[in-house]
Amino acid sequence: MRGPPHAAAVLLVAAAALCLGGRAEELEASSPEFNYPAVFNFGDSNSDTGGRVAAGFESIAPPYGSTFFGSPSGRFCDGRLIIDFLMDAMDMPFLNAYLDSVGAPNLRAGVNFAQAGCSITPATATSVSPFSFGLQIKQFFAFKDKVTKLLSKGDTYRRYIPQSDYFSQGLYTFDIGQNDLAGEFYWKTEDQVAASIPTILLEFETGLKKLYEQGARKFWIHNTGPLGCLPQNVAFFGKDRSQLDELRCVAKHNRVAKLFNLQLHALCTKLRGEFAGASITYVDIYTIKYSLIANYSRYGFENPIQACCGYGGPPLNYDSRVPCGQTASLNGNLVAAKGCKDSTEFVNWDGIHYTEAANFHIASQILTGRYSDPPFADKMPFLIKPKF
Repeated sequence: MRGPPHAAAVLLVAAAALCLGGRAEELEASSPEFNYPAVFNFGDSNSDTGGRVAAGFESIAPPYGSTFFGSPSGRFCDGRLIIDFLMDAMDMPFLNAYLDSVGAPNLRAGVNFAQAGCSITPATATSVSPFSFGLQIKQFFAFKDKVTKLLSKGDTYRRYIPQSDYFSQGLYTFDIGQNDLAGEFYWKTEDQVAASIPTILLEFETGLKKLYEQGARKFWIHNTGPLGCLPQNVAFFGKDRSQLDELRCVAKHNRVAKLFNLQLHALCTKLRGEFAGASITYVDIYTIKYSLIANYSRYGFENPIQACCGYGGPPLNYDSRVPCGQTASLNGNLVAAKGCKDSTEFVNWDGIHYTEAANFHIASQILTGRYSDPPFADKMPFLIKPKF
């Protein structure tokens, strides 16, 4: 099986030291000693490292986790997520989920508040997850308060929790918003979903301001990907071929995603003028993912939209009645959604999420600096080329 070589992580360490820094003059002066003491992540399933499973909402069965961890790891993927590769690039341990207390997790280098199914806007009775962005922010403050109290009691817990200055020096990462858009399409028109974007982003802005007011200064914000290219959405909304674009993705989903990203970018620009002493990096995940799907063979993949783990076979191998790793009865027959033989040939893992191989590619592209605002490609000593 082909896979992301460990040697690439060595290159990513040096790259991250340059790409996540801040002002150019600071990088030139201090890049050899550059590091972040901790990372605090907020998001949905794209960066959930075990929060939803720890909360008891559902379990994840094999073949989830099979590529890297050998068994399910709480991630909705066959292996590592983008956030995992970014942590590895900074030579830091993978983030533990905030709600996962099993095994006495070490939270000194940060914590992950992301949870699959969550949204930026407050959860309702019909929401997939109650842990909306606002609630994740509240969990962060509860965590910070608890850490402050433990530190005041001496050195007993110091090796397991962040130091007090880590909260001002740490990196705050965000990958959220997909569920606010995709979920709405099931009962709203494209125009109605588009009209909800300002409300969604106002909620996001409110959360960022709360973090800033409590000392956060370094923000790393991912935009949302091409929702119309997910097999789940193609299966449901793409039955009418006239609704698909040239890549066989649902056009209206991608149009709204791009509109959301345009307004999110504008918000980041506005907050740079309001958050004195802060650095705000906006990362164009949409362009990276759409380019991967459009040029999949160039990057070593064979299936751009078909799910690796699913049921139904080509062209999508996705059936919402039979989720990845599960068995169901269809028309009196017992059928199972199994994983493919080689996940590195697939961009999509289970109809909703990307494979580890795709996540590695995306992380590698992020670290070139070409897809961020402000960009930092001219500060890179080399460009990282993913190898499979």
